[in-house]
Amino acid sequence: MTPTNIVSVQADDPEMRAAIDEARRTIDSFIQAFLNPRPNQKSFLLKVVFDDPQRDEHIWLADLDLAATPPTGIVANEPRISHLEFMSRVAFSISNVTDWMYLEDGFLVGGFTTRLLLAREKQTQKKGLKRFLPWRRST
Repeated sequence: MTPTNIVSVQADDPEMRAAIDEARRTIDSFIQAFLNPRPNQKSFLLKVVFDDPQRDEHIWLADLDLAATPPTGIVANEPRISHLEFMSRVAFSISNVTDWMYLEDGFLVGGFTTRLLLAREKQTQKKGLKRFLPWRRST
């Protein structure tokens, strides 16, 4: 993902806060699925907020190691903050998770902030973007 694909959202955005709250409220279901995945479940990702003196940035992490202390993951999108590097392994706190997702039978599970951002896009842009998403939405 290039920096031009980064979407900026105001910190006090009530819909985004609600999406983050839902992800945090349901994180245990993600962890259970991650630790005991069924054959039809794959592509587990966590979105984690990282602090920087100039901005906070929400970064998707892949190749998760939740057994590590602290847990770690690979930076899966190009960050704008200077202390993170694309494809590097970073430590994080579960309390900093702001979203989670995985695929089940090709359908997105979780992805609360992603669903909100997609819903906000103009219909013409949305149709173009949906061609490139590796999952289908069930709703």
